[in-house]
Amino acid sequence: MTFRLTEIDELTRPDHHYLDESDNCYFFGEYTARRGFRHSETNQLIWNLKKGNDKRGSYEYRYKGQAIDQVANLITQTIGNLYDYTFVPVPPSKCRTDPAYDDRIADILRACQQSNENFDFRDLITQRLSMGASHSTTARPSPTQIAANYQFDQTITEGIRNTIVVFDDVLTAGSHFKAMKDTIRLYLPNVAIMGLFVARTERDSEWLDNSDLDA
Repeated sequence: MTFRLTEIDELTRPDHHYLDESDNCYFFGEYTARRGFRHSETNQLIWNLKKGNDKRGSYEYRYKGQAIDQVANLITQTIGNLYDYTFVPVPPSKCRTDPAYDDRIADILRACQQSNENFDFRDLITQRLSMGASHSTTARPSPTQIAANYQFDQTITEGIRNTIVVFDDVLTAGSHFKAMKDTIRLYLPNVAIMGLFVARTERDSEWLDNSDLDA
């Protein structure tokens, strides 16, 4: 399989509950839950990206670094006119002081920045408190509840570009994307906002297997 940048359209948008026609989102592959890492190239990539801190120092943890580099290459080699965009990572469910904090999304963007001088990345939004991973609870938070735990760093907005790309690894319901979009709009009302994801979940696919380690 070759990863291909694909737009969420009228056929795929209903799979992601919180997205509507105003949301401009793209993804590289499709993730299928409950099928394991052998099911597809995308599944394997997501499994490797989501290896938690408990794997640090183990032989298999090196695959996480490889996955980060792979996604960074996808972004810089696929998206044209990188100078037009500022990339903003969706923060992990754990805050920075939490031992389980996993900065993999920002790490991907740092790798992009290291390989391309035109790449602009701002860690604009962090969480005040750690939250449970979305897949670990049946009472999943709404975009409004997620946004209430966000804090926006206004000190690093100077020179920000006209289009902000909210970046995350997996698109499921779209709640985190909408929370990010709403929060950015409060502080930067004049920028365009789009979403970019390593993968989207297929219809009726849920985070139920042991690989779903959302830190």
